[in-house]
Amino acid sequence: MLTSSSSYTPKPKQRNHSSDGINISTFSADDDGGGGNASSNNNDIIPPPPRTRSSVASSVKSTGSDPAEDQRRQDRKVCLLRGGVVITLLTATTIVATLVGLYVKNDEHSNFQTQYDDSVSMVAESFQNRIDIKYNTAKTFSAMITSRYGNVAQAVIGEEPLWPNVTIPDFQEQAKAMLTIADGRAISFNPIITQDVNRLEWEAHATATAEILGDPLLVTPDPDTEWPDNRTVSFGIYSRDKDKNVIYDPGYAPNSTYYKDVMVPVWQIAPIENNSKAIMFNLHSETYRQQALDHMLRFQVADLTAFLQLVQDVDTRPSAILFYPVFDVFRTKSEDGTVNPDQEQTVVGSISIVFSWDMLLNDILPSYIKGMICVLHSSTGESFSYHISGDEVHLMGEGDLHDVNYDKYEHNFEARLLLDEDVQDEINSEIKFIVYTLSIYPSEEFESEYVTNRAAIYAIGVVLIFLFTAGLFLLYDYLVEDRQQRTARLAKLRGNIVDSMFPAAFRDRLYKVYGNAADESTSPATPHMGSSASIIGASIPMDCEYGTEKSTISGTVNSDGQEGASLVPGGAKRRSTKLNLKKIDKFMKGVRSPMNDENLLVVNPSDVLLDDPIADLFPDTSIMFSDIVGFTKWSSEHSPAEVFQLLEQIFWEFDSLASLHNVFKLGTIGDCYIAVTGIPDPIDDHAIVLTRFAFDARDKVREVCARLESEGLDTAKLDMRFGIHSGATTAGILRGTKSRFELFGDTINTASRMESTGIGGKIQVSEETAELIRLHSKSRWLTKRDTKIFAKGKGELQTYWVEPERAASRVSFSEKRNDNAASDEHGEILRRGLKGISADHPSLEDKEKVTDDEFEEFMSIAMESDGKL
Repeated sequence: MLTSSSSYTPKPKQRNHSSDGINISTFSADDDGGGGNASSNNNDIIPPPPRTRSSVASSVKSTGSDPAEDQRRQDRKVCLLRGGVVITLLTATTIVATLVGLYVKNDEHSNFQTQYDDSVSMVAESFQNRIDIKYNTAKTFSAMITSRYGNVAQAVIGEEPLWPNVTIPDFQEQAKAMLTIADGRAISFNPIITQDVNRLEWEAHATATAEILGDPLLVTPDPDTEWPDNRTVSFGIYSRDKDKNVIYDPGYAPNSTYYKDVMVPVWQIAPIENNSKAIMFNLHSETYRQQALDHMLRFQVADLTAFLQLVQDVDTRPSAILFYPVFDVFRTKSEDGTVNPDQEQTVVGSISIVFSWDMLLNDILPSYIKGMICVLHSSTGESFSYHISGDEVHLMGEGDLHDVNYDKYEHNFEARLLLDEDVQDEINSEIKFIVYTLSIYPSEEFESEYVTNRAAIYAIGVVLIFLFTAGLFLLYDYLVEDRQQRTARLAKLRGNIVDSMFPAAFRDRLYKVYGNAADESTSPATPHMGSSASIIGASIPMDCEYGTEKSTISGTVNSDGQEGASLVPGGAKRRSTKLNLKKIDKFMKGVRSPMNDENLLVVNPSDVLLDDPIADLFPDTSIMFSDIVGFTKWSSEHSPAEVFQLLEQIFWEFDSLASLHNVFKLGTIGDCYIAVTGIPDPIDDHAIVLTRFAFDARDKVREVCARLESEGLDTAKLDMRFGIHSGATTAGILRGTKSRFELFGDTINTASRMESTGIGGKIQVSEETAELIRLHSKSRWLTKRDTKIFAKGKGELQTYWVEPERAASRVSFSEKRNDNAASDEHGEILRRGLKGISADHPSLEDKEKVTDDEFEEFMSIAMESDGKL
């Protein structure tokens, strides 16, 4: 054990043996003691540099580390890290801002498209529905007239048919109700008159019944007006010439295809106000009306006129007239409910509903919808554009005036009348039928309600947030660096960090030897002269008990379950590990411990056992004890620095091998190294793994001893003996003031006996371990010991030497002293035979070129040949 004095007093190795058992414990410094929690995690251990025979001070003189250069390297790393963070933030800013902008933009376009599609559906549905209402209104009014004045009705009362001499009493009241339903500007009844058949008769009837039309000026002319405004019904059926002058209709329509001598005068109209001058006007005389009336007369169906400009309208207002035929009789139905197609019907008149196209587009959309563009096309080649905003509609002008940038959003709907399918098929063959098509588009006004600059605003907001975050990061980095510098200056001035960690006698040495170790303490380094080192847990024997059948091995553990102690100079590593040590300590005790002080962990002893113990039974484990033969005498002849130099380098190599073989290091007691397999992770080949570890560990001991021998430490006589036993073991964390990882069971006691009764340079295993080796087809490794060993509480035990074939030609230092000359000669013959075979078979020179089984088979043959190769 090291003392605070710079001189030393040789002490014999404090180790006692007993046939009963062993209680082994390793040192664990608490947080305030400056030693750190005991840990064998290689990431927390800085490998010790090889030392010369001179002294610890001699190695201190050549640290090989330039603090200024190290500082410059660290500064460059910090600058690169900061640059990386800034670049990352800028990249993240760009990506996030772009994604946010795209998301908002896509969302707005999605809302725009959805609202536009909904608006189109409403306009198209309402447009067609209003045409259907006008059609059904005209159909209903026509049926009322046929029902009252048709041939059947007249026959019932014993009268002759009246057509075309029919005048409907109370027409204004009936027609106004129909007009309200149809949402039209005017509705009229128009008889069918033939020039040479019934014109004069009908004109006489009209003059006689003019009083019931509702306007006295149609009977008696207004003395205050002039011709033609003062004309009356008695003037007869009139039309207009090419100069728009009123003339007595000639009764001949030269442009009509089928009905040149037919006239269709307006007879009764509602409302009569502002429409009285239209009475007696021949609708068949005007070209567009004539075409629709010809279709109605020929196909006996309703039809629409082309665009009209009504005389009442001063400003342009596209309008149209729906004509529906009035029949002299209804078609009768058969018993099965079908209409008799052979029954003839004659069109004796028409119902006309006058309307303007803007009336079909108003009061459709909600008030918040603005900027819908509707273009109404006629098959005659005319078109008009409308602008719809909410419930209002405005005529934009003649022609297609929509923005061509929105052509991709075009929706077209054809205005259709409710016609029978057979009639519709016949009509479709007529190319002169007037067809209206409604084309709907959005506008920039409509789009601006949904597609805004929010995407750019959100993107700018994201950029500002990231810039603010970057500013906070830089400020935080500056404050942290400034705080670290002030803390470092304060620590350097007061020295209280190291003063609290080490005795005064060691403090000055640590300042010189490990001045640069803090920067390298987070990563293990390969042992070399001048590298930073650490003190690997001061291992001392404590609390040894003898005479018990139940053995215990304990070691303080870290979060990885490893053992040992790592003291790293400087405060940086200690500060970073303090909280981890506290968390581990809290976890081990299974309670939440208050931390009233950063450096003090307060635990209520009564709360330690609140949770279940952390322990388990491991039925399949192997435990290895190893001990340096001759260490007691050698250590008494060398300084403490040299003793620790030997132990550090040997155990460092063992720790590396343990990590390589996945072997769990339990701890060290003086020069004794204890390892286990099957704990904490159970494995099937635990005995094989631990045996291979022992093989390699023995080689490393010899390498270290040979290296230190060349440095003058007189280690050539040292060797190590190994003992392995397999069986069940109870393991767990024994919680307390200093929690420890404990092993309990007879397996530990037997493993210790395997080591203490062994021979230097040899590996002794129990019968149980040997049986596991045989099960894995490695019986060639085993050599039965000539004599049985005696273990207290066990009696005589048969043991085995275990030796891998690849090491059959090697002779340990102790074998040279203890074995007879025949054994030396046998080893020499094997070496010469192996060299000869390697020369004949170059592939055997590199073991990696052959499989393990092939190599072991070769070594088996070499051993069985008894040196005759």
